[in-house]
Amino acid sequence: MSALTPVRAFYDAVANGDVSGIVSVLHPDLAWTEAEGFPYFSGTWRHPQEVVEKLLIPLARDWEGFAAKPREFLVNRDVVVAFGAYSGIARATNKPMVAPFAHRWQIRDGKLARFDMYTDTLLIHRAMH
Repeated sequence: MSALTPVRAFYDAVANGDVSGIVSVLHPDLAWTEAEGFPYFSGTWRHPQEVVEKLLIPLARDWEGFAAKPREFLVNRDVVVAFGAYSGIARATNKPMVAPFAHRWQIRDGKLARFDMYTDTLLIHRAMH
C-alpha cells in the first residue's frame, strides 16, 4: 500500500461527511496538531476521538459546506504533504471563506499517525467574525 492511500481515504471521507471513515484511517497512537491561531487549535491531540470532538463536531456546527480539497500531493516514503484549500460559509456571519493549506501526514502501520496543518488562519477568522 502506498503512503498516499490513507491520505486520499481521509480526504474522501471528509468530502462525504463520513466520520467513521475518517476515524478508521487514524492511527490509535495519534499526534494531530492544527495550526496555532486556527479556531480549533488546542495543542496536539493524541486520540482519534479528540479529532471528532475538537474538530469535526465544531466544523459541522460553525460552517455550512466546509470542505478540505487537496489538489497536489508530494510523497516521500511514509510522509505525504498535501496542498489544497479549505472552503465554506461561516454560519455566524454568512461570509464565505477560501484558505489555502498545506498538510503534512506521517503514515505508520498503514494509518495516519501524525498530522500538522499549515494555513492562513486570518482568512478563516475574517469569515467567522
